[in-house]
Amino acid sequence: MLREQIAAKINELSPGQRKVAYFILEKPREAAFLTASQLGTQVGVSEATVIRFAHTLGLSGYQELHQAISHMLIDHLTTLERMEKYRTSGEKSLFDTAIGKDINSMRLVQSRLDEKAIRNLAALFTQAPAIYIAGYRSSYTLAYYLSFYLSWILPNIKLMPLDMSYELLVNAPPESIVTGISFPRYSTWTLKVLRYARGNNLQTVAITDEYTSPLATYALHVVTIPYTPISFIDSFAAPISVLNCIILSIAQELGDTLSSRLEILERYWEENNLYVPPTFKKRGESTSGKIVL
Repeated sequence: MLREQIAAKINELSPGQRKVAYFILEKPREAAFLTASQLGTQVGVSEATVIRFAHTLGLSGYQELHQAISHMLIDHLTTLERMEKYRTSGEKSLFDTAIGKDINSMRLVQSRLDEKAIRNLAALFTQAPAIYIAGYRSSYTLAYYLSFYLSWILPNIKLMPLDMSYELLVNAPPESIVTGISFPRYSTWTLKVLRYARGNNLQTVAITDEYTSPLATYALHVVTIPYTPISFIDSFAAPISVLNCIILSIAQELGDTLSSRLEILERYWEENNLYVPPTFKKRGESTSGKIVL
């Protein structure tokens, strides 16, 4: 994505900005570890030139440019390289950096979310005879989360197991939806699931970071979500938020039928003591010898 943005604007760049562009294109691994000031020093221009370069590309500033550079590399960075990149980010506070990255991702989600696309996807899900959800390694948590809540409100929700994915898809009803979820580093297994599903004329959805993601190649519908890892951790604050939007859109699409389904579930949960009943204790009351504050 960043390469395409630079190529589209190359003729509009000043000589100093071109130096920044060529450095990023030729040495993205090195650029990903630099602050705006350090990048300017490296190529012999001012920090202001680096920031103006980001604005010329249509980005909000260096922070978004730095994020775009990182996206060029994330799929190729090892876990150790991710951790080293985080260590040398120049931030003062470990916790401020971690929380700040999530906040920035959430802001990007809020500004870029395609509500129409989410609503169209919700309508598609409510009409599908079956929905298969695939996610591997850390993205399995997202696949489980989505399948968990969709199973409350839709029939035939299947979280795909690693050892029987193809057997399930062979018997999938026509017009079933296969949803693959993966972020850098992309899962080979999830990609193969989408490729197989697309080759067998099933509807495919990719939930990933960019349209240039390999998952998008085999998806009829793509939901892109800004993604930034925190050190060696895959941070999924933004993806979870978008999954919530998808779930709520589906619930809205179902209308009044949703209430009756949830009433049935609530009765079952209560009859089977699924949740601890609420208790009301006054401040300072003792529970098993412990003071309730």
